[in-house]
Amino acid sequence: MKLFKISVRELVEFLFRGGDLSSTFFSSGRSVAGTRAHQHLQKSRPESYDPEVTILNTVQVRGFSIEIGGRIDGIFRLPDGDILEEIKSTTRDFVAIEKQPNPHHWAQLKIYAYMHAEAHGLKQVETCLTYVRLGSNAVLEIRREFEFEALKLFFDELVSRFVDRVDARRQWQDIRDTSIGELEFPFPNYRKGQRQMAVGVFRAIRENHQLLVQAPTGIGKTMAAVFPAIKALGENRVNRIFYLAARSTGKQVAEEAFDGLQHRGLRLRCLTLTAKEKICFKPGAACNGDECEFARGYYDRIETALEYALRNDLLNRHLVETMAWQHRVCPFELSLDLSLYADCIICDYNYALDPQAYLRRFFQIVVEDYLFLVDEAHNLVDRAREMFSARISRQQFLDAGKTLESKLPPLYRCLEKVDMWMADFRNNHTGDGFFSANELPDGFLPLLRQFAKESEAWLSLNTRAPFREAVLDLYFASTKFLKVSEMFNEQYAVCYDFSDQDLTVNLFCIDPSRHLQEKMRQIRCIVYFSATLTPMDYFRDIFGCEASAQELILRSPFPGNNFLLTIAGGISTFFKQREQTKAIISDTIAVFVSRKKGNYLIFFPSYDYLMKVYDVFSHDNPYTDIVLQRPGMSEHEREDFIRQFSEENTATRLGFAVLGGVFGEGIDLVGDRLAGAVVVSVGMPPPTPERELIREYFGLSRNAGWEFAYVFPGFNRVLQASGRVIRTEKDRGAVLLIDQRYTKTQYRSMFLAEWQPVYVDGKKTLKRVLQNFWQTG
Repeated sequence: MKLFKISVRELVEFLFRGGDLSSTFFSSGRSVAGTRAHQHLQKSRPESYDPEVTILNTVQVRGFSIEIGGRIDGIFRLPDGDILEEIKSTTRDFVAIEKQPNPHHWAQLKIYAYMHAEAHGLKQVETCLTYVRLGSNAVLEIRREFEFEALKLFFDELVSRFVDRVDARRQWQDIRDTSIGELEFPFPNYRKGQRQMAVGVFRAIRENHQLLVQAPTGIGKTMAAVFPAIKALGENRVNRIFYLAARSTGKQVAEEAFDGLQHRGLRLRCLTLTAKEKICFKPGAACNGDECEFARGYYDRIETALEYALRNDLLNRHLVETMAWQHRVCPFELSLDLSLYADCIICDYNYALDPQAYLRRFFQIVVEDYLFLVDEAHNLVDRAREMFSARISRQQFLDAGKTLESKLPPLYRCLEKVDMWMADFRNNHTGDGFFSANELPDGFLPLLRQFAKESEAWLSLNTRAPFREAVLDLYFASTKFLKVSEMFNEQYAVCYDFSDQDLTVNLFCIDPSRHLQEKMRQIRCIVYFSATLTPMDYFRDIFGCEASAQELILRSPFPGNNFLLTIAGGISTFFKQREQTKAIISDTIAVFVSRKKGNYLIFFPSYDYLMKVYDVFSHDNPYTDIVLQRPGMSEHEREDFIRQFSEENTATRLGFAVLGGVFGEGIDLVGDRLAGAVVVSVGMPPPTPERELIREYFGLSRNAGWEFAYVFPGFNRVLQASGRVIRTEKDRGAVLLIDQRYTKTQYRSMFLAEWQPVYVDGKKTLKRVLQNFWQTG
């Protein structure tokens, strides 16, 4: 008989939902204050009072054994009989509580009452629901007596509803696992290297170790990761799959893989989580019943919405939005509720790893046998640094202070102290600029902690005010800064950035390896995969991989004579020489794109450099069609950029773009949509103070500072950009790398095994090599 354990509180929260979705503020500080209020009241009770009474009840229903446990806050042991007490802390008005009793609170107390009566053979049970107001410790006691038979009916109904859910889950798993057992690979044959990757992924899951896979574009990495993961799920080797992606394009590719398998008979619930700001129906409105009709009555309608949504297996953004709109519920909260029923969750990295944004329902307390498939894993390096860092500026406090001075004087005084510290610090350092330190700012954290505490106290009152969102935003910025300060170690630096009268303090995570290691140790198996994990040792180090982690490096499955790699190694792209060499770079690009009509992408390490060469090129080639990547392009503008690269173009079209940007990876231009690509420079990220801190840190700790800060990140951008050209076995194309450093051993040692570079010493040689390549095709 299958045993399920659940607490009384969880049972109530799981089944007894109703009313509005609320943005009611409830902080960790409020939780601590509530606990203290409980304890204070319990200590004031008479000697006949027993606090924290553990109770347990096991029932057998329809082939399931359900163990329900909890702790009664207190029992008054009186001559006339026991009185069971449930204590709740609150900031609400007592009159409002008496007018609108909370059904969750009474449900919890009634379950305790039944379990107590059943254990002691009682026909009636007297109960007391007690509210303690935070701050004043005022007490409201509401007493009710219940008949055992009524309590039993209530309890049996709740347990039956819970078993309905459990049984439905078991039936679903039987359907799912049967379909997985019958599922065959969705293509007639594996691509070269694809089966090797799939076997490696399954072995990693079976043997419970980490795996890093570098596999070229076009090998079918997504299916090679997803298919064995699903097979492992069907064998109960893992309980849930998390497909972690860095970009929306990565999530879309994963969705397509699952959708394709579902069309071949797979029954598996796959949910895609979309960021709240992208999926919200009422942007700008507070998440409560007063301001948003999709929050109003959310819990009254959510069960019906879930029932209809779960008639589908692919729970993508369109499906979630459609169900949410039809049932008038918040789409983001609906997706979170659906996640509990999902076998696979496709989401951004931050939902699993970010200290502020991770899904607490999965990762806070007990982490089950989860599998992480980390797509485009090369992106995790910078994303991890971002997730484990925190910054805060004086301007944020100045902006909030303009409103709070007259509206919330106590809070303003705390804010003013933070601002005064930052102003004094700023005044003690003349001029604009940047410097860093290895220790946390002395005196700043206590002031910020006091501001957070005062903000928390006011937010806990849930008072409606036009400046509430401003306070909430500053509170979250402050608490993230404080949280990261607790994680601060020798792998961090405190960065101070001065500009005019502003001061920004950044707790910058230089090396995220330790934090990633702590997170990943909770997970049964992690598979990192990308077309660019070069060199592998660099990524193992930054990811904090265990010594047992395995590596798999696969070669391109496509014919080598379909791809031409040319290198113009006699041209400098060093910053100081860019003015002198921009004309020769422009001429070299013109030669490269002139040998065959088609679409080409031209990549530069920065937007400034892009514009330098564009100005020359557009002047010298006025009739060439060029589209430019612009800073801050909207999603619609990005899509329009990609649409320009059509197979039906009758003339050559060039796209000037930035390495490492939205067009440098994650886009699929198959067939004649892309004839070639040019990469100007070795892709090094621009030098910044933070980048220099990375160089210094890894120079001391690994004797590889320049490589970790500039060379490796840059070359992976080059690999990504080059990988846009050959996407399928029928594609044919050319790549030109422009930089003298490509002739050096350091870079040549990182070339992919399948690369057969042709070094060209001038425009004539380049013309000849290209002519031969395109003619033989």
